[in-house]
Amino acid sequence: MRSKNRLATIEATIAEHGFISVSELSKLYAVTEMTIRRDLIKLEQKGSIRRTFGGAVSLRTLTPQTEEPPDEDDLNVEQVDALVTALTSSQLRGTLPDSVIKKNIPIIAESLPQEDTATCVSVDNYQAGVSVGRWAGQYAIHNFGGKAYILDLTYHLPNTQARSRGFMDGIREIIPNAEVVLSINTQSRQDITYRLTRDALTVHPKINLIFAINDSTAWGAVNACRDQGIAPGSLIVIPFGMEGERLKDALVEGKYVKGGLAMFPEIVGPACVEAAIQAYNRNPLPTNLVTPYAIVTLANLAEFYLQRQGVWELLKETYTRRLYVPINIDPDQPRPAGVQMPRRIGLVIPFREHEWYQKLIASMQAYANRIGIDLGVVDAEQSIKYEIDLCRKEIARAAAQQIEPGDSVLIDSGPISDYLAEELLKARNCTIITNSASVFNILRQNPNINLVSTGGVLRFSSQVLVGPTAESTLRELRVDKLFLSVTGISLNFGLSHTNISEVTIKQTMIQSARQVILLADHTCFGQESVIQVAPASVIHRVITDDALAASPRLELGKLGIDVILAEMS
Repeated sequence: MRSKNRLATIEATIAEHGFISVSELSKLYAVTEMTIRRDLIKLEQKGSIRRTFGGAVSLRTLTPQTEEPPDEDDLNVEQVDALVTALTSSQLRGTLPDSVIKKNIPIIAESLPQEDTATCVSVDNYQAGVSVGRWAGQYAIHNFGGKAYILDLTYHLPNTQARSRGFMDGIREIIPNAEVVLSINTQSRQDITYRLTRDALTVHPKINLIFAINDSTAWGAVNACRDQGIAPGSLIVIPFGMEGERLKDALVEGKYVKGGLAMFPEIVGPACVEAAIQAYNRNPLPTNLVTPYAIVTLANLAEFYLQRQGVWELLKETYTRRLYVPINIDPDQPRPAGVQMPRRIGLVIPFREHEWYQKLIASMQAYANRIGIDLGVVDAEQSIKYEIDLCRKEIARAAAQQIEPGDSVLIDSGPISDYLAEELLKARNCTIITNSASVFNILRQNPNINLVSTGGVLRFSSQVLVGPTAESTLRELRVDKLFLSVTGISLNFGLSHTNISEVTIKQTMIQSARQVILLADHTCFGQESVIQVAPASVIHRVITDDALAASPRLELGKLGIDVILAEMS
């Protein structure tokens, strides 16, 4: 059912029952509770229902609803015959309703092998990494005098870790003393990659090879090198992917990209569709359908791609002659008798912003249309982002309740801090100190508080004031409560953060506070970011959402840390 149609029927159902719970609606419409909560917010904004704890009540009598146009990207997974997914098993379970899991729909994994899937369509990530590592080693011998100082921009998943590991093994076959200066989990985000690469190049100017596990991280690194004014001849960025237009254009430009590994989404997409057809017919498939890759440089780019109106098109003649494809992807070839074609295939992706998934969707859509199959797409990240945003607002609401009249409060920067500032617009008789430009700008509207800025140098990308001036201000202060934000929390590594330049001011904040209150949604727990801020024991209280698993809650309790769970309203 399309989302707008679902809204109308949910509204009618609530009107009919008077009250109905989120869990009941989730089962009734075969969507996740996350999706139902999102729908209820829309209906509440419309004024037809009121959300209550665990459900909703109707504010109007049952009336006929006018059907609205469907949302093109909304996928009712109850109506698909097969699924292709790039999510981990746990992510998929969190995205799909239990009723779909129990239906035993055949599932094809893309890129990352998973449990209970018919096959995984992917390159051999380790061997591909070795190949591009060998190429990088040869490049360093001819251009850098055999010196290799590597910045590894990686990610925490097994496939991306295999790429990084293969790259290191490959380059060390050529240059045994190649040095990994820094290996960073960039969270597969272009903006985070940009910031971390700039920091890394500032601290380690000898870096001359940057390995990026996909195009998004590679592009973030390219922009960081450009903005830092790095001489193109002194450093190269080596992408694993080469899937979109930007990196091929950068290869032609010839500044920071001299070569990379191409994974060919134009081949992977049709291979996923054909694998889904085979799985739908319950035909046996190998554990892995290993798709081809190639090292692409300016010298051989034209052998693989032709550029038309700014778009790089893979040459069919080249890949059919030079590359081994593990499953037939010729849509015109007759199919064996008795093959049943699925009516609809679902594709569940984690990052629509990545060029890999944009190209994968386009290639799957074109191929599916050619053979008469409907393709539906779910961007799991958008649903997750929406839910996390709601969690952060509830955390901020709970944090605001911790502030008492007369308190002096220090508010760190971060998305939850901005929501906290909005909650404090009606606060009275307290002093609020912050190094966040956005928090300061929100609270300057409230004349009933004493608002203090730490001063310092503005870090434009995050709108945070940092540096000796801000730290000196904080050393002269003693506040009752600090609301602290970080990007990673683990018992072994403690509190950690991605922005190196912001770590010292967070440490100074901790020293200035009588009580340290950590504001963090559940996704931060179990993560270890680039640099440690402090051990977990410095925290007095954690305010998080009710999606945090029991295990970390218990571990925090053992350290004597009070945990407050902000429940979704």
